Amino acid sequence: MAVHVFVGPSCPEPLVLQSHPDFVLHGPVKHGDLFSAALAEGDVAVIVDGIYHHRLALRHKEILDVLARGITVIGAASIGALRAAELDGFGMIGVGRVHHWYRTGVFEGDDAVSVAHVETGSPAGLNIPLVNLHTAMLAGCDAGVLRPDSAQHLMARLESEYYPLRTPERVLSLIKQCDETAFADWYAQRLSAEPDAFDQKRADALEAFALAERLDSLAQQSSPPGVAGGARDWRTEYHRRWRNRFATEPPDLHHRLAYQQIFDPGFPAVWWDFLNASSAAGSPASEGFRGHVRRELGPAAVQWLDDPAMRARITTVICPLPDLADPREAKLLLRRESAGDRARVADWLEQMRQHLETHPGRSLGQIREAVCTRLLARIWGVDTDDELAMQSGRRGFPSLRQAAGAFRPFAVAYLSDQTARTAETAPAASAASAASAASAVRTSGERDHV
Repeated sequence: MAVHVFVGPSCPEPLVLQSHPDFVLHGPVKHGDLFSAALAEGDVAVIVDGIYHHRLALRHKEILDVLARGITVIGAASIGALRAAELDGFGMIGVGRVHHWYRTGVFEGDDAVSVAHVETGSPAGLNIPLVNLHTAMLAGCDAGVLRPDSAQHLMARLESEYYPLRTPERVLSLIKQCDETAFADWYAQRLSAEPDAFDQKRADALEAFALAERLDSLAQQSSPPGVAGGARDWRTEYHRRWRNRFATEPPDLHHRLAYQQIFDPGFPAVWWDFLNASSAAGSPASEGFRGHVRRELGPAAVQWLDDPAMRARITTVICPLPDLADPREAKLLLRRESAGDRARVADWLEQMRQHLETHPGRSLGQIREAVCTRLLARIWGVDTDDELAMQSGRRGFPSLRQAAGAFRPFAVAYLSDQTARTAETAPAASAASAASAASAVRTSGERDHV
C-alpha cells in the first residue's frame, strides 16, 4: 500500500518529504495520470495541484475510475478541493478550509485557487490565489484593521483582476487603491515576519497529508469508501477511450488497433469474432452477439446477421468500444498484427509528431474530416457514402467520424508513403507524379490541413 501525492506550487516537495518520507510524490495531476497502474487497490491518492488552462485538466470520471478500483482519494487546497466539493457524494474525501468554502459557495470559480507557475525547475507560484487573500482578510477583520464590508469590496476588486496578474506587488497596490492603507501595512508586516502566514492552500495540503497517513495506517482495518451507487452508469464511451489511451501497456495500443481496423483487409472477420467471443457488446458472453441483437433490436433482426450488408449496418448500431486494458480483448483484436505493422505504427506516429513539431501552428484537429473520409474510401476501395459507412461498421467504427478520427494520426505519413511508392514504381515520371499529387492535394484542401 502506498500514498500517492500530486502536488506542485501549493506545497514544496521537500516540505512533504520532511514529515512523510514514504509518500510517492508526483507533479501536479493532469488528464490521464490517475489511470496509471502505479495506483493499486488499497492505495491512497492525495490530489492537491493540477495542470489546467493550456493543457487538459483532470476529469471527474478519472477520479470515479480510481475510486471504483478501490483507491481512497483525498482532495485539498487547489484542484483537489474543487473536485472533492463536486465528488464527495461519490466517495472522494475533501479536506480543509478551501474545500469548505467551495462546498458552501464562498467561492465558485476555478480562479480562486489558480496559480501561474513555470513548468521547469521549481513550481513556485507567481501570483497569490484568492483563497489565501480571503484568509488574510478574515484575519485582518479579527485584528480590527479591516471592516467586513470593506473586505467584501476589496475581494470584489481582486476577483476582477486576471489571476496571473495578482502578484504580491500588484495585490498591495490594489489594496491601497481601495483606500485600505492600514490593512495593506498590517498585511505587509505579517508577511515580512512570516511569509506563509496566510497560505491557506499549504495549510490544507498539510492537513490532507496527515489524514492520508492515518488512513494508510488503518487501511487493513477498514475498506476505502468506493463509489456511491446510482441509477446511471458513469462509465461512458469517453471514459473507455481515456482508459484505452492511458491505462494500457504499451501506451500506443489504441493506435495499433486503429491501424489494424483501417489497413488490415481481414479485420472485418476479426471484429465479427470479437463481437461473438466477448461480452463487450454489453451482454454476458454466454448470450452471444446474436442474443444481444435479439434483445436490443427484436427477434426479426437476428436473421439479418446472415446477410453481410445487413450485418454491417447492425454493427454500426451495436458497436461496442473494446477495453484494451483487458489483455484478452487486446489479444483477440490484434491477432493478425505483425512485427512490421507495429514498426510502421511507431514510425508513422513519429512522423506526425515531427510534422507538428516543425509546424507549431498546426494540430491534428485541423485535418479535415472530409479529407480523412476520402482517403479511407481510397484505402477500402469503396465508391459511395453508403458503402463507406458499412465498411466502417464492419471494422468496429460506429460512425465515419470515429473512423476519420482514428485515421488522423496516420494521415501525413500515409500520404508520404503513397508518394514514395509512386516514385519507386515509376521513377522516370516521379517528378510529374509529385506535381500531380501536389495539385490534387491543393484542390482537395489536404495540403493545408494534413
